[in-house]
Amino acid sequence: MKRLCRFGVVALIIAACSTTNQFPSHTSLLPSGALRITPHYAIAFADLIQVGALVGVVYMISDPTAPNWAITETRLPDDRVLYDLNMQRLRQGGDGEARYVLARRVDALVREQGFSGYRIDRYEEALDSRILLPRRTAHAEIKLLAANHQVTSTPAASMPVPTSTEQQAQ
Repeated sequence: MKRLCRFGVVALIIAACSTTNQFPSHTSLLPSGALRITPHYAIAFADLIQVGALVGVVYMISDPTAPNWAITETRLPDDRVLYDLNMQRLRQGGDGEARYVLARRVDALVREQGFSGYRIDRYEEALDSRILLPRRTAHAEIKLLAANHQVTSTPAASMPVPTSTEQQAQ
């Protein structure tokens, strides 16, 4: 999509430059006239180009196709893995999915490395409060269980979330 936007801007510039005989001129590079929607309603070409440029800029900044979470995986000795998950600052939805994202990534790692399962030793979620654009973060420490070890833990996606009294007791 970014290539298409860049191509569109270059095409507009080339088309505008090829239609003028003298440069610099005292007229606008944008064509005069309007797109007639109905007999009584028309939109100026300059307004269409401004709206298109605004939509392109907003799309490039927000990028709705990008993943919501950035995952940093750190392998430690004795089959432990640390995960840091950081949510995008500009996003739409996905606030409560850190545990599911972590579970999917750890399940994939268990399958790739041939382990029998995993145990979550530590899991924390937080809100990184900055003046502008706060974001959610999650940190986890995972112990990968060897193939001869019996799996006694449940996946992170189905683990109960501790209540406030349980958190105070710990």
